[in-house]
Amino acid sequence: MTAAGARPLDAVARDRVLRALGVMPMTLRVPRRSPASIPPSVASAPPPAAADERIALLLLLPAGTAADARQHALLRAAVACLPTPVQRAPWLEVDAAVPPPRARAYLAFGHEALQTLGRTLSAAEQQAACVVGVDAPALLLAEPARKRSLWRALKTLRHALAEAG
Repeated sequence: MTAAGARPLDAVARDRVLRALGVMPMTLRVPRRSPASIPPSVASAPPPAAADERIALLLLLPAGTAADARQHALLRAAVACLPTPVQRAPWLEVDAAVPPPRARAYLAFGHEALQTLGRTLSAAEQQAACVVGVDAPALLLAEPARKRSLWRALKTLRHALAEAG
């Protein structure tokens, strides 16, 4: 079929075609929470600017990461290479019951954090935000060669935050 002869598909046909291609359509399954219900680990973050109510950067971590001192030190060192205003970015351990708050950029550690973002953010929010995924901190410590991918992700994130202003 050529572009000139293309017809818009109805929702059922579109879902059938996407599933046949192996693409999982994303839907918002969890209702958005009000800013008053942001978890306490994020509530300690500096208040966002009045013009943009979103947090500049949010680090999403696998459950139990903050309790491990080695992983905690790795995360502090990684965030230290980012611009000064976002070095104090809030950290949030992934919880399926609590959706993450809105942010302009997300640094997701591990597949669990990326899946949580995919389930809770709409497609428009995912496209508007800079979402960078890296390996879980435990895996980065177990295999030091993977730290190169973390550095590349941090450079990408730093560049995206600089463009956003």
